[in-house]
Amino acid sequence: LAFGCAQLGQLLVWEWQAESYVLKQQGHFFAEVNCLAYSPGGAVIATGGGDGKLKLWSPASGFCFVTFGEHTAPVSSVVFVPHGRAVISASLDGTVRAFDLVRYRNFQTLVSPTPAQFVCVAVDPSGEIVCAGSHDTLLIYVWNLQTAQLLDALSGHEAPISCLAFGAGAGGVGCFLASGSWDKTVRVWDFVSSSAAIDVLQHGADVLDI
Repeated sequence: LAFGCAQLGQLLVWEWQAESYVLKQQGHFFAEVNCLAYSPGGAVIATGGGDGKLKLWSPASGFCFVTFGEHTAPVSSVVFVPHGRAVISASLDGTVRAFDLVRYRNFQTLVSPTPAQFVCVAVDPSGEIVCAGSHDTLLIYVWNLQTAQLLDALSGHEAPISCLAFGAGAGGVGCFLASGSWDKTVRVWDFVSSSAAIDVLQHGADVLDI
């Protein structure tokens, strides 16, 4: 027997003779999907929802095969580490969490010195540096993923930070971080050598994505 509930986002397949579930699928419970990312190679899709859940899906089957429930507030942003063996999520609960895609566990939790609501996250090409932008403190926090050490807090934006992206430097040497904000600017940072923005690009409206 198969049962579906649109309101719960749930699909159940019940084997009545054995009195057990053959299949149980649960979407984001009573919540919107806030963010989505494909893994390198496209074998996995990660979604973050207003229910505080981070879910991993198989594009081939369309089924969710792992749900992480460590966040206590909506998940606002998700990104895969370039090597594809971990996924990073940012949340309004004030944490950025790293999940191992081999053992399926939360192996690192990144936090700021004072509470902050994180709305965007990015990982550098090496997979060693994680940056997250805040909605309320207007700062960009920079951590070492392996040690969870906070390396820097970049200031300069005058409104909530909406998006982050890494890019390669000239000639492929080094990397830069670009941040977009509701203050109508994109700031480009070379945070390895300086904590000051090396370029500020003005826009005519709020910057929503990079």
